Amino acid sequence: MNVQRFHDETIDQYSYLITDGGEAVAVDPTRRIKPYLDYLGENKLRLRAIVMTHRPGTFASGWAELREETGADMVGATTYHFHGEGQFVKAGRATMIEFGQGCHVQTQLTPGYTADSISLLAMNADGNVEGIFTGNTLLQDGAGYPLPRPEDKNPLHNERTYAKETYDSIYGIIRGFDQRATVYAGFGEDAHFSKMGDATHGRFNLTEAQDESPVFDKKIENADQFADWLTGDYPFVPAYVYGCLEGNPEGYPRWEQAMSPFRHLLTGLHKDDMQPVGDDETTTTATTTVTEPTVTTERVVEARGNVVILEEEIAPATNLAPATPPTSIPLGTDTWLIDTRPAADFKAGHPRNAINIQAKGEFALWLGAMVKPGEELYVIVDSEEAAYQTAQSIAKIGYDRQVTGATQWTGDLAELMEDPLDLEDFREHHIGKYTIVDVRPATPAIEDTRFYGAINIPAWTLRDRWKEIPQDRPIVVHCGGGYQSAIGASLLRKNLKGAVPVYDLGEHIKDFKASR
Repeated sequence: MNVQRFHDETIDQYSYLITDGGEAVAVDPTRRIKPYLDYLGENKLRLRAIVMTHRPGTFASGWAELREETGADMVGATTYHFHGEGQFVKAGRATMIEFGQGCHVQTQLTPGYTADSISLLAMNADGNVEGIFTGNTLLQDGAGYPLPRPEDKNPLHNERTYAKETYDSIYGIIRGFDQRATVYAGFGEDAHFSKMGDATHGRFNLTEAQDESPVFDKKIENADQFADWLTGDYPFVPAYVYGCLEGNPEGYPRWEQAMSPFRHLLTGLHKDDMQPVGDDETTTTATTTVTEPTVTTERVVEARGNVVILEEEIAPATNLAPATPPTSIPLGTDTWLIDTRPAADFKAGHPRNAINIQAKGEFALWLGAMVKPGEELYVIVDSEEAAYQTAQSIAKIGYDRQVTGATQWTGDLAELMEDPLDLEDFREHHIGKYTIVDVRPATPAIEDTRFYGAINIPAWTLRDRWKEIPQDRPIVVHCGGGYQSAIGASLLRKNLKGAVPVYDLGEHIKDFKASR
């Protein structure tokens, strides 16, 4: 038996192919399935089953396309809907999936991270456990924070309730698995919903875990104490999580369709992602129907370079198809205009109403925090490489169906330029002369206060709470490093429409020491 691990760095998530005797079982596939198909093809393997250890909320899975390409059975404790070859197997206690030469994958119900979380025991022909797959319930040096459960209508239930379920699953079920077998986790240490220490990979065994992991700290004697530990620094829930929880059981469109809004920006090797995975190397057309690009020729006020600018009061409210230049920038609609360029470039000039979520950083997380499922978005990139990475990030949180268009930056789009903050004046007179907004989470804002009297409104809440900020003096936005403040400042600038100057302190925050 062999286990091949796949790491998706966008969301720091691990998925696997368990193989034996010419067959394989996939565990928690991510949205882009080409790496799995390449591995199956190179090793002449038949995919026997696709197992989901939980209903994903932190990423959009490619299980539907992978099943369509291979005809494999689907296995999970939540029902996954599809037509065609293969069957759905409801995972329960000791559900067995055969593959290879007498090997089995056995499911165990281990709720907590989600209500439908399961663990897998991969057993060889002799019945020995060679691998344990815990999804995001037990990680190498920690555990997964429990995800929200929108379907749970009990007002008394919350993340603490689910943390206690995790305790019961880890201590009552997982700890009883074979102590010597390798455990394969679903999250890395940088994943948003993982509570981990200094882990470096996703493999360990239960003996190591019980000796080293804070999950098995001797001070933890019961479920309440475990819940205290796990939920003590529970992270914010980005909006996209609810979209993934709803969308994953139905499946997402094929990968080449997800990339189609960016098709005119991709060339060379990146163009391969526009090719259906089931076609040979000479095929270049997608099997899915894609709307042909349209060029707006009416209501045009001014053309700048290769981009058509529409005035706010006359911009059409209807969706604009992904287009080749000239591109229609929806300045006056409800569409989110996302500028992914570096903050310094954005400050030097940007379109009106643009929000600066930089591609170099946790783009997927922050896009999914600021934009809600179903809201339309239009993307500006500064290079082909940025277009490729951005397109992938958007697809991997399931937001590709919300993209109405994308274009590469041109200087002619620079409608607004930001006046730089006078740092010396700010340093000397920030008390009373400026309104300072700290967009970090509450805990670091309290423990590492940089400015007396700063208003703490975390970045992911700013779209709903921006009216709480006084508008009687210039506003300076800061975070801990500059990424979130770029988002917050651009959002405030859009909403305030020039009523008051808004400055992004950016990386200059590092020049100011904590006031307490």
